[in-house]
Amino acid sequence: MAIIPAVFKPAWIRTYAAVTLAVGVAVNLVVGFSQYVQALTVPGMKASFALSYTETFVLVASLFLARMVTAAAAGALASRYGGRWMTIGSLLVSAGAMALLGWSPNYWMALAAMIVIGGASASALVPMMGLLLPWFGASDRGTATGIATAGGSFAIIMTGILTPPLDRYFGAEAWRYLWYLLSLFSLAGGLLSWGFLRAAPPTAPGRQPAGRRGPARPARPGGRAGSWPAEVYTNPYVWLVTTMAICSGFVQGIFTSGYGAYLGLEHNVAVGTVGALFTTVGILGIASTIVPGALSDRMGRGTVYAGVFLIQAASNALFWLWPDLAAFVVASLLTGITLRAAIALCAAAAGDYVPAAMVPAAFGLIGMGASIGTTVSPAIAGPIADATQTLKWAFAMGAGVSLLGALLGLILHFRTPRQRRRGVG
Repeated sequence: MAIIPAVFKPAWIRTYAAVTLAVGVAVNLVVGFSQYVQALTVPGMKASFALSYTETFVLVASLFLARMVTAAAAGALASRYGGRWMTIGSLLVSAGAMALLGWSPNYWMALAAMIVIGGASASALVPMMGLLLPWFGASDRGTATGIATAGGSFAIIMTGILTPPLDRYFGAEAWRYLWYLLSLFSLAGGLLSWGFLRAAPPTAPGRQPAGRRGPARPARPGGRAGSWPAEVYTNPYVWLVTTMAICSGFVQGIFTSGYGAYLGLEHNVAVGTVGALFTTVGILGIASTIVPGALSDRMGRGTVYAGVFLIQAASNALFWLWPDLAAFVVASLLTGITLRAAIALCAAAAGDYVPAAMVPAAFGLIGMGASIGTTVSPAIAGPIADATQTLKWAFAMGAGVSLLGALLGLILHFRTPRQRRRGVG
């Protein structure tokens, strides 16, 4: 009798898919730094360069804008030419830009470095997920993407752990040394990708058999098949998921750019406490990718999406309506269990409605949607915060957009054919 039930020993664990998944975790870790570290570096950068909220949020928005512009192009190019070297090169470029950001003597140099980091992060993550998904079948795809995107949660944990001691040693300039450390992580991620990243063989579960043309399964009811990249860009399911990604990105952008400043600057929560809460968000974020991803393999992407957005609405409402430490703790816990869920669901959905060769293009388009959201929300929240002298209205917007995302998740559930709601097909 087996000691470990078969359900906990998936077939892919004994194949190169497991190695590719481990590399995917590492790449998501590095990209996660670029996405979430601003939550704790924004106060230091704001002080070092004597910035307003609007100027500070322009820094954050510039990174996400670069990600937005790069994501769709990176997906299309990776679908056409392959993504291994794109991933490797982008991580190395990101390492250099992170070091440049730490050294930057002025606002404009920091802005340029932010733009490069944003573009490099998208052109690393999008092809990486495109290389990962063809290794897995539909019934394992949500679990795999959940594990891979958990790397971003480790980025939150490590940022929360590293920031308080750096703050004690370096004071207002601690944010610079944090970026130096993250540069080394990005360099290590590039070398790891160079050593172990491979394309899936034609016999991999998620890839169509060798010699077969067209999609491995119907791309969508009544969809067009076989043309690059029109099959992706004319697919209504991909666009629906992209719209949900915009909502998710909007909410994440508010958290990333406003969390540290709202708690630390507006409500005088100690740096150590903010760091501890942020670390807790990251720890919970590990489960927030794996559990929803696995549940979506069984219950359908749309259903799980709706539940995630409803929890995010509650979290943002707490930040908005009850600005005290107890509410911040509860809101941080709710944020932790949902913050990274959307990217796992987006990555899984990218492989649900298009053939394997088109997955990078689909994920690139969906990733562009997420970047639109993370770019727009700081750009709106910054001027509002300057006008009202508080960030609470940014969290009010986050609550409203989360409710819209929940509605879109229900639409996806009821529009998806029943046999595909559980990853069948």
